Amino acid sequence: MCKESPRIYFEDDYCAVVYKLNGENAQTFFTPLFPHKPFIAPVNRLDTPVSGIMLLAFSAQAQTLLSQAFKIGSVEKEYWAICERTAADTTEEEPGIHRLEHWLGFRNKTQKAFIGAKPTGISKPDKTEKRNDTATLKKAVLYWTLCGKGDRYDFIRISPETGRTHQIRVQMAAAGHPIKGDLKYGARRSEPSGGIRLHSYKLSFIHPVTHQNITVEAPPMQGDNLWQACTAACLANTERRP
Repeated sequence: MCKESPRIYFEDDYCAVVYKLNGENAQTFFTPLFPHKPFIAPVNRLDTPVSGIMLLAFSAQAQTLLSQAFKIGSVEKEYWAICERTAADTTEEEPGIHRLEHWLGFRNKTQKAFIGAKPTGISKPDKTEKRNDTATLKKAVLYWTLCGKGDRYDFIRISPETGRTHQIRVQMAAAGHPIKGDLKYGARRSEPSGGIRLHSYKLSFIHPVTHQNITVEAPPMQGDNLWQACTAACLANTERRP
């Protein structure tokens, strides 16, 4: 973590890893942190109600190289989530690391992702598909591990293999684990802060210029009892995706 700001976890001339609070706009929140940088561009995205670390680039070349790393899956990402339990939850019978695979689309009008049927071959677009919807479904894969259980909520580690819009939120809801506070995807009630209990905890990537392996981990800054319990559970569990 940099001495200049507790929200800057890594910085050099080419890129930085910074902490976004829930409720902040991922496209603009970082500007005051780097007032003298002529070029700043986010490489990955976090939804507004999500907290945690993001990767920024300080040149167009660095942005291109880092974006390509995300695209080919060479960046390791880890999220922590506090999730509700529903009737679809089967973790009591199936402990361990779980793999989820879905085909996702996104409706621009409602700003909501949806799960569709796996494509079976080349087909013409459905004439009933609205123009403002994403016509092509994209494969979404993530791995998740139940690290601990509270009285009413589960503490879950998530490692997405792909990076689709709202992917973690819609896939975990489909698995019977809607994220606490995420009314859009099935949570029972909202959070007082307006955010949701999903946190970007870890980024590990190869530096685009020095080629060093950079790993940054950042537990939630929110210090309430639920996040403390989730942090303890996720750090204690050593299971990792294959």
